Amino acid sequence: MKEMKSFMIEFVIGVILIGGGLILQVDYYSSMFFAMGCGLALSSIVNTVRIIYWQNPKRQDEYEKRKQEAHINYIDERKQYLRMKAGHVTYQIMTVSLILLAFVLALFHVEAWIIGMVFLLFIVQCVVGTMVYRILENRM
Repeated sequence: MKEMKSFMIEFVIGVILIGGGLILQVDYYSSMFFAMGCGLALSSIVNTVRIIYWQNPKRQDEYEKRKQEAHINYIDERKQYLRMKAGHVTYQIMTVSLILLAFVLALFHVEAWIIGMVFLLFIVQCVVGTMVYRILENRM
């Protein structure tokens, strides 16, 4: 029950968003609220069903085995290194792709505020990456 509490809260928020989308009379925002509510409600239902499925006494042994394996993978140094390396490579790919996207948008004469937003995302990513690195460096 404790594991499902957050999903129940998400489901209620999703239903509220669905209701808001149905009540709101503005075309764009009503469909946006409705879609967000459907996504949140359905994902919380799926996760609740998944928890109920694995907490069934028939599957308890397999569930415990999976939890133990996940715990071992979490504390394994090689897997930790691979996760950090994957994050680093993803950071590099996103940095290059944001710069290339800003360049391509500039070639197509897109409005300046759109290019500015993409470039601002690049700047924010660099600043946040540096801040996270320094925080992690101080902890170790």
